[in-house]
Amino acid sequence: MAARRLILSQFLPYRLSITMQAVSEGLATRYSHEFGITVPEWRVISALGEHQEMTARDIAAHARMNKTMVSRAVATLLERNILLRRENSGDRREAFLRLARRGDDIYAAIVPMALDYERKLLRDLPKAEIAALDRALTVLLHRADEEARAINDKINGDAE
Repeated sequence: MAARRLILSQFLPYRLSITMQAVSEGLATRYSHEFGITVPEWRVISALGEHQEMTARDIAAHARMNKTMVSRAVATLLERNILLRRENSGDRREAFLRLARRGDDIYAAIVPMALDYERKLLRDLPKAEIAALDRALTVLLHRADEEARAINDKINGDAE
């Protein structure tokens, strides 16, 4: 029996991935040009802008970034005086990070650009479709997390 063919242009994970890439690149081009920051650096800045103070591990979990990517972004942002670092007296292996004044300024400048970009992306969708899209994305993320946990459980169970 012949294997079923995967039509990539109709495969949901692929469509989500290329949509995410196109959406991210659209905004990234602007903030990269104006502020000289990368997508991972913006994700660190935005996480800290939202939550004020976090560890690199917390940022990685919140922004769904791998630890290496966060570490590199944090190192660059610290070097450029965009972030401040405070030792964690309870655990010397990690530190608390927050935006420096320069980071606050960058965050304050990019947020209106980001919200305007979001508005432009959604402008052709009626409010009901935007709400449905939000619900669908929430369900898909929850389901993807469940499936990833199940796969990890199976792999870890098989390894024992």
